[in-house]
Amino acid sequence: MGFELSVVAVIFFITALVIGSFSYSMLNTSNEIVSDASEDQYQMQNSKLKTNLEVQSAVPENHSGTYNLTVTLSNTGSETIRFDELNVLVDGNLESYGYSEIAATWTPAETRSMTVTDLSGTGSHRVKVVTRNGVSAYSSYTV
Repeated sequence: MGFELSVVAVIFFITALVIGSFSYSMLNTSNEIVSDASEDQYQMQNSKLKTNLEVQSAVPENHSGTYNLTVTLSNTGSETIRFDELNVLVDGNLESYGYSEIAATWTPAETRSMTVTDLSGTGSHRVKVVTRNGVSAYSSYTV
């Protein structure tokens, strides 16, 4: 009876070691994932704090029923922005835009223009420009 008890105790001990090593491995992996996500969150918040833009003007050019909107923006923050990754909303609708500058990067203190084409409607409108990290600027204009 003494030998059988020793064998059972050894089996339980080995099982506990195996389960413990798997648990440690899973907890370590989970901790690394949380740590990486926390670092990404910090970088995103830091980028958002450094980003700022301002709509200097929004000028519609009327073309028989539809119009083109030229929006002049200034990068007033300290973060470089990708000009080709902006979102432009006119009256809440996502619109495509064009720009003539060759470089897609938009450095601080630089002013750029974009053109939104084939818009319709008269009266007062609102344009919103949103960066990749969620910082936005608004302006109103009248057609």
